[in-house]
Amino acid sequence: MRATILSCLLRRQGASRHGGATVVVALTLLACLPATVQAAAPPMSRPEIIARAESALGTAYTWGRESWNPDAGGGSGPDCSGFVLKCWEVPNTLLYQEEHGVNATISPRYTTYSFYNNLGPWGPISDRASLLPGDALVYNNGSAGHVVLYAEGDGWNYPVVYEAPYTGATVRRASRYLSSVYQPRRRYGLTDSSILLDNPTAVSVGGTDVAGNWTRSTSNPGYYGHNYQVRAATTATAWARWTPRLPASGYYNIYVRYTDGWNRASNARITVTTPTASATRYLDQRGGGGSWLKLGRYYLAGGYSPKKGSVTIYATGANGYVVADAVLFAPTN
Repeated sequence: MRATILSCLLRRQGASRHGGATVVVALTLLACLPATVQAAAPPMSRPEIIARAESALGTAYTWGRESWNPDAGGGSGPDCSGFVLKCWEVPNTLLYQEEHGVNATISPRYTTYSFYNNLGPWGPISDRASLLPGDALVYNNGSAGHVVLYAEGDGWNYPVVYEAPYTGATVRRASRYLSSVYQPRRRYGLTDSSILLDNPTAVSVGGTDVAGNWTRSTSNPGYYGHNYQVRAATTATAWARWTPRLPASGYYNIYVRYTDGWNRASNARITVTTPTASATRYLDQRGGGGSWLKLGRYYLAGGYSPKKGSVTIYATGANGYVVADAVLFAPTN
């Protein structure tokens, strides 16, 4: 059994080399779970959960729903459990309204009762002092309940949380009092990694999907997660941008991942935005895919804003298909 677990961890660690630097995609996997549970909760990083939560801010609470438009900053959104489910990617899908419609639903439809009684791919943690970003706090009294995502701060009194609060309100990030009836829960399959953002967290414009997201594909191997986004060359505005919530100001090594192919662009423009400037380079995506390519070392500001630190890739002006797969922000000295 020990050898099996070690083998599983090594397979999921995903270390690769580029330019003499080792990039560790997932430093620690919480558990090597049975295949049936893994299928419902694919490995993902805590920063990815937070980035998905940020994409829902400002959307309106909609009872019984679990989708939103990440590009809009408004419109109808999820209810409390639907919000957490989609940030956690449980079940194994991420619904966005522009792909599936405003009335999109998932099955099974977990509720606060499910969260409270551990009826999905998650479980209790020792106490609220052990909360980490991306964990959940839930209460249910048998007839009513509520669930939120923990962001930061004092887990016992007034933590900062993401939540879809109630009808008439919008998804928000706020500090609020949560009494002892709220119990901590942790999603299975989490990785303690650097700030790794997969393609569903990239706000995008000018794609072929409805309302702007680029087309999802699994045609070429070497991608991170379940798929990647791709866009044909165009003269119109078309970009995908990853914006992390950075825990602190400082220097970060930034890596990008894509799949290559003969029909890819040799001049895919990619821009790193920092608080003081932006740096642009061009990727030849006809080769070098399937591993983490270092873009450089940059000083970024703490918090969440494209101007504090973000990465944007453009299909505009390209000479072939452009792939947007994943970006890694690794703190460094």
